[in-house]
Amino acid sequence: MNKRSVPRDCGKGIRTRRKNFEKDLSTQQYIQKTNPRVPASHEDQGRTINLEKKACQGKEAVNCLIRSRLDLTFPRSARVRSRTDYLKVQRSGRKVGGRYFIILSMDNDLPASRFGITVSRKTGNAVTRNRVKRRIRELQRLNRGSVLPGKDIVVIATRKAPGATFDMMKTEYADLLMRAGLARRSQDT
Repeated sequence: MNKRSVPRDCGKGIRTRRKNFEKDLSTQQYIQKTNPRVPASHEDQGRTINLEKKACQGKEAVNCLIRSRLDLTFPRSARVRSRTDYLKVQRSGRKVGGRYFIILSMDNDLPASRFGITVSRKTGNAVTRNRVKRRIRELQRLNRGSVLPGKDIVVIATRKAPGATFDMMKTEYADLLMRAGLARRSQDT
């Protein structure tokens, strides 16, 4: 047997070497006492101060925050959630179709409109379907204020929806709302 074919540190040598690398470290943590940044004449001065009075100050601030937050969310009260409601809209709702969507609408007895989304497996895999749903949800959120109250609206994505850009979807969605008679006023696209 050749001496070079046998590993040099087989057996005890490896174990002792590993033990030498392992050390007990203290659990003392580093506490920063001073600011490590040195102030200079070229440092960022932060935000500029706006001297004009903002619209949301004082007692109105809470209501303003709630309103702005509601504009950005898609709450449960604004959604068609139950299967029976979906089926009602599909059976007796008004249907308007386009290249990327089919919009079904029906009157409800509620003071606000509710929105629903349907994307079938024929549209694509789960990633594709979720992307289409996110886009439709954003379109509904953006156009929620311009839709007449008291409607249940269900948007069904067609097979061509995944191939559309967001701008194409946006223009078709606004057009379908107008054709269905769901828009309050003319929308800017």
